[in-house]
Amino acid sequence: MRKYIISFTLLLALAGVSFAQTDTLTVDKCIDIALKNNPMIKIAESNYDASAANLTGTRSTLLPQVAFNTSWNRNGGSFFVGPTAREATYENYSYGFQLQQMLFDFGKSYSRLSATSDLKDASMQDLISSRQNLILNTYIAYFNYLQAVRIKGVSIESLRQAQEHLKQAQSFYDVGKKPQFDVLKAKTDEANARVTLINSENNLTVSRLQLENVLNVKLQPGFILKDNLEITKDTVSLQSALDEARNNRPEFIGAKLRMDANKSFLTSAWTANLPTISLTGGYNWRTFSLKQNFLNSWNLGVTLSLPVFQGFSLQAGIDLARANYKNAEATLDNITQTINLDIQQQYANVQLALAKIDATRSLLEQAKETLRLAEARYKEEVGSPIEITDGRITMLNAQISFVQALYDYQVANVRLQKAMGTLK
Repeated sequence: MRKYIISFTLLLALAGVSFAQTDTLTVDKCIDIALKNNPMIKIAESNYDASAANLTGTRSTLLPQVAFNTSWNRNGGSFFVGPTAREATYENYSYGFQLQQMLFDFGKSYSRLSATSDLKDASMQDLISSRQNLILNTYIAYFNYLQAVRIKGVSIESLRQAQEHLKQAQSFYDVGKKPQFDVLKAKTDEANARVTLINSENNLTVSRLQLENVLNVKLQPGFILKDNLEITKDTVSLQSALDEARNNRPEFIGAKLRMDANKSFLTSAWTANLPTISLTGGYNWRTFSLKQNFLNSWNLGVTLSLPVFQGFSLQAGIDLARANYKNAEATLDNITQTINLDIQQQYANVQLALAKIDATRSLLEQAKETLRLAEARYKEEVGSPIEITDGRITMLNAQISFVQALYDYQVANVRLQKAMGTLK
């Protein structure tokens, strides 16, 4: 007996350790995991890095360009020396530095710099949008798993009730108080409850796979999600939501930045017809033999370059820039309309979800009372098994509808925050 007590105590201790090691995942933890592991964020970050590098490259055109050059040439052949020619071979060595600095180009470079700066900022908005999309998908997968857990719990309870009713019907039949039909009906209800449980278990497995896909990690067996399907009624108005979206929605901000960038590109394309003034200079050393001293020389000058005819490429560049600007302008208008519609739809979905929660809660209370009365009537031998079946089905549907209403509200609320651009 002592041996059994010690073994049982060890099992309890091990069970306690296992439970303590089980990490309860909150939605914030899931979001952190997703942001660290999901490849879509890495793609958006690399796109932003590329736009930042492009801005650095564009800015470099405004800075001095210094180059080091060196050369060696060996020449041979017939050369005239005075009135006669003779065979000769000689070498030429040189090295030096060249500098070029753009002085003034009528705003071409500054327009391109402004455009690439706007594109970099727009790329940052794309990164923010990708983060918000991933956060939204994490919330949806998280709540979907919680919904599946709750529905499985409802299915387990429904199966337990069906088994209890089967035992009761069998006991009544055994003493001759109820016909065999009641037993067969109870067995059918018990089998249907098992099928419902199997479906709920499959839905739970699928929702887990969806959550793992969003997080891009394999969840350990026995993991626990904190159930937070509670209702948090927000007081935001429709107009406030629209105002928040115009100030925070990254798609809108990014589209506006791209329109400004294309406007700057159009200015740069038009000013390409104007001159460019540059300062050039250099210092070089040359010699015909490494045994001789190098002779130094320098040069300094100002260059003015004016395009006269470039095969209509400059006009084509202007037309292309103008078309891109019109496209960006229309894209901004389209995104504005899309955001306004999105806000109104998500706001309406939140109000609908709140109404469904109140309605399904009332339906659930009525279903509980109906099932209680049906079971009481059957125990008193005045009810039929059909009443219990109908009551249990109504109860199961009401419980599932209530859980789905809670899930719909949470998802609608998160989608509204995403539509407003405030989801974090």
